[in-house]
Amino acid sequence: MPNRSAHDLAALARSPEGQYNERKSMWHGPPGQKSKRNWREVRNEIAEYVAGFANADGGTLVMGVEDDGTPSGHGYSPQEIDDLLATTASRLKPPLVNGVRATLEGKEVLLFNVQAAAVPVMVVGDGYPRRVDDRLHMMPESDIAAIKQQSVLGSAEARPARGISFDLLDVKLIERCAVAARIPPLRDFEADYLIQRRLADRTDSGVVLRQGAVWLFARAGVMIPHPNAGIRVFQVEGTEKRTGTTHNVREFPRIEGNLPSVLEKAKELLSTLIKRSTKLHDLFFKELPEYPTFAWQEALVNAVAHRDYGIEGRGVEVWLFADRMEVVSPGGLLPTVSIETLRNRKPVHVSRNPALTRVLTELSIMREQGEGIPRMFSEMEESWLPLPEFAAGPHVFTVTLRNTPILDAGDPAWAEAVRAMADINVRQKRILVARARARFTNADYQTINQVDRDVAYNEIRQLIEAGRIRPFGKKGRGASYEVLVTAGRGAKVAVAGSSTQKRAGGPAEFAALRDRMVANGRIVNADLREIFKIDRIRSIRMLAFMRKVAIVEARGKGPRAYYVPGGMWQSWIDDRSR
Repeated sequence: MPNRSAHDLAALARSPEGQYNERKSMWHGPPGQKSKRNWREVRNEIAEYVAGFANADGGTLVMGVEDDGTPSGHGYSPQEIDDLLATTASRLKPPLVNGVRATLEGKEVLLFNVQAAAVPVMVVGDGYPRRVDDRLHMMPESDIAAIKQQSVLGSAEARPARGISFDLLDVKLIERCAVAARIPPLRDFEADYLIQRRLADRTDSGVVLRQGAVWLFARAGVMIPHPNAGIRVFQVEGTEKRTGTTHNVREFPRIEGNLPSVLEKAKELLSTLIKRSTKLHDLFFKELPEYPTFAWQEALVNAVAHRDYGIEGRGVEVWLFADRMEVVSPGGLLPTVSIETLRNRKPVHVSRNPALTRVLTELSIMREQGEGIPRMFSEMEESWLPLPEFAAGPHVFTVTLRNTPILDAGDPAWAEAVRAMADINVRQKRILVARARARFTNADYQTINQVDRDVAYNEIRQLIEAGRIRPFGKKGRGASYEVLVTAGRGAKVAVAGSSTQKRAGGPAEFAALRDRMVANGRIVNADLREIFKIDRIRSIRMLAFMRKVAIVEARGKGPRAYYVPGGMWQSWIDDRSR
């Protein structure tokens, strides 16, 4: 390991935990009462972090520094320290180069400067950790091997940016990132940030930038050294592209600049193009965009962050059709990622452009790796829209979001009844509302919720046991099911959605009902007749529905009956009185 200057050691000590660095104290306990940590615990920690760095892109582990960057040294004997430094040989397979001692502000610390290993490195007895952002993830040996094979081809973000100097970068944007990374504003901290993120290298002649630094931080007006690093947006009239005399595609001006600004401008443009309409959300009718905001923005950010920048003949494209949105990104899936992994909402802890994704995360433009796609599914699911679709080719990856609801929610009363069912999950609610007027099969359940046969089978069985559905006709393969409105075993069947009850009143009437409940602590049949100007039969029906879905609870019987708030009262009355 090369000798470290005092400046380099200080920078390491104050560096926040990240993709390429980690610092750990060898003490525990409150200030003034600290005692040295268990030796074996420290040894195991060294083994995990060194292997994690070796299985990723390398990095530096500093042992003997507190969370705030203050050197605290250690309390171990010389022999114990020698054994800790040899952990990389004794606990790892294949063994790696030992760590070294260094002195920082009068305290002895241990440094492990780890290079990316050519083959997966195992912590003997514990498996294969890999460093992603500031966390360790245990992964299969085969996945790490595939990632390393991919890295042999070289990431475009790491290539030298020839002819681009530091003064052509947006220093204020770099400062924002450095602050987010908790790097103290000391000498050259902007350069330190880029070097720590593997976006630059310090040489005898100064700081040499890599391509990723220019894509991320180029000042306005600076030519980005990539012909297609931006985003193109197209709007199609209809559901299919046409050419010639029936050409129906409108192309907007290409969006270019550094990647944070490109994403910001693209979001602004798409926000004006994505329509709004009244639709069912969380089982209430509200005016919402065609696509959940998080879902389409996540697809857009992922396309920019994970695309293959080695492909220069094509950029990220967004196509807006009448019925769907397609986000197209150059580059196929990495070897360790499959369509099935994405569909099953499993976190993915690998990126073609790790430095780029790290910076976008620190700018709060994207989420930590692995978190975004599961939430994208949840947003589409809870908006009663088809789940995201993925298509991968050798050189392109496409995410499709569809805006046509999976259901015809023409009966708000039934939708609200389903919403009140606390004993079933969102997927089960989707099938109840989507198939309220028709029977469904296991295949229907799989299609609507994009789950496999076994998940569909188990969740259908739970619906039967909960009294929400019952089998209809033949059993076994091809069996169908029909929906029960009322809950409980043996419940009488009623065709879901057959209610013809119309919603009474508007926000003013519901506000008046809310005020009456607040003033009296209860409401009665006469309150509904007076406020909504309805007859006694309709008020009885309205109260029966409110009791069924836990909006109110009944007290007393006959002419003396009254009603107090139920579990669903507050959300129901708030929604209607707005």
